[in-house]
Amino acid sequence: MKITEQLSSILKFYTKGKSKNNFIFPIIKRKSPLHQYNDMRWERKRYNENLKEIAGLCDIEEHLTSYVSRHSMATNLILNDVPINALSKMLGHSKLSTTEIYIKGLPTHVMDEYQERLEI
Repeated sequence: MKITEQLSSILKFYTKGKSKNNFIFPIIKRKSPLHQYNDMRWERKRYNENLKEIAGLCDIEEHLTSYVSRHSMATNLILNDVPINALSKMLGHSKLSTTEIYIKGLPTHVMDEYQERLEI
């Protein structure tokens, strides 16, 4: 992941005074792996609840989740002609077949457009 100037600023804020063994963001506070796992689940749930509230305020009918955000980003990158192997790396997939799942979920009209490009 490229560290942009904005991201660098955020990371500096959250890492100030922390050792390299600490987590960057203050959402995981406990030491045991089980507690850390539960902390992550709780934070993901909270994040998804916040997305649901934002969607309601914006009259967005689609059920928004962290996974929808991830798929939306992947779809936008595909639509902007980012190669699938680059997308796979950005998403942290170890197998290209995992990334191909994102492509299978593209709307039919998008797939038709790609096919038309081949029929030059």
